[in-house]
Amino acid sequence: MKLLGFADSSPKLKGAEADGIEGAIMYLASHKQSGFNVCASATKGCADVCLMVQGRGRMDSVRNARIRKTRMYFEQRDQFLEWLVKDIASVERRAIKKNLDPVVRLNGTSDIRWELHEFMKDFPDVQFYDYTKHRNRKDLPENYQLTFSRSEESTTKDLDTALNNGMNLAVVFQKELPETWYGLPVIDGTLNDWRFRDPNPCIVGLVAKGSAKKDMSGFVIRQ
Repeated sequence: MKLLGFADSSPKLKGAEADGIEGAIMYLASHKQSGFNVCASATKGCADVCLMVQGRGRMDSVRNARIRKTRMYFEQRDQFLEWLVKDIASVERRAIKKNLDPVVRLNGTSDIRWELHEFMKDFPDVQFYDYTKHRNRKDLPENYQLTFSRSEESTTKDLDTALNNGMNLAVVFQKELPETWYGLPVIDGTLNDWRFRDPNPCIVGLVAKGSAKKDMSGFVIRQ
């Protein structure tokens, strides 16, 4: 069982090679769908519109595979991490062969504090990045970049804490992206997934898709 999916298996990594990237992403069973909670700071709004229930995530085979991986992380942690390190090494080897930058996103549909496992230091040439709803994540490895995802429950204190910890803010808008929000410039986060290349500080603007278009919780900023 492969834990990481490469660019050709995920729309999130579309255009990676053209952007000089050999990318990989890991999708686990989001929130509590596996019986274990991988999104401790999840809100009802983000759970309702999560990628886990969008696109390929609605297919039984895909959902079951994500649940198996998630249960392995909690029930067979050592073996899971051993496999994950091997997959990351494979990404790095592929990147070297193609003369591309190795890039890995571990929380495709989860929000685990991977920095606590300390394997990133063994891959100094691999760029890791994720979105997170944990505003207090700091003192990260130099090769791990995080973007804070605003939700309907985010307070100004949450936003300010995330910014002070060096994170940009990802905000979902109903339709068009404004030029500024919260006093910061808004960039188009739909153009690519490479958040580690974004200017800092800024707002990563995303446009509501799928069920998120009908969101009334406040997770999506309606215009």
